[in-house]
Amino acid sequence: MGLIESLSTENRQRLEAIATEKRNILGFKAYEPLPAEILAEHFQATIFTAETVPNTESEQVKILCNSDNWSAGIISQKPLLIVYNSRHTPARKQSNLMHEFAHIILNHKMVCYDPKTEPPQRRQQDEDEAVFLGGCLQIPRRGLLWAKQKQMNLSQVAVHFNASEEMVRFRGNVNGIFFDC
Repeated sequence: MGLIESLSTENRQRLEAIATEKRNILGFKAYEPLPAEILAEHFQATIFTAETVPNTESEQVKILCNSDNWSAGIISQKPLLIVYNSRHTPARKQSNLMHEFAHIILNHKMVCYDPKTEPPQRRQQDEDEAVFLGGCLQIPRRGLLWAKQKQMNLSQVAVHFNASEEMVRFRGNVNGIFFDC
């Protein structure tokens, strides 16, 4: 089952409304890019790469630094500490961090993870909601409509919202708003 099928229409609308409300609180209009660093300031979060997380075992750092099998994760809620994969592009970093902030906004319970052992046991519903809300935070539906009205192409939308072209496609597809390449 894909992401769209796993989330009801009502849940998707709720998540879009949450993103709109959060952007309004932060003073961002739908057509304005919302950098993840602004959310970090808002939530008083500290953002690290695997290489810069304090007090991390060298073996863990080595595993994380040499892997593309992870994107980002919350390593502490109080204080809020988030680590992201420095191997990813800046646009992907934005998406990864938006996903983690979505978990915070939705008050999802943290899962335990040790890179030396097994992968984290994620709750699929939480992950689907975080993917969707993260996308809404990064590129709101009204922002897509604005870009379409401005006759922007896919690449221009991606650059404008600090997003990957894949994220623009995803957000466009779930909203029925399509951009030329």
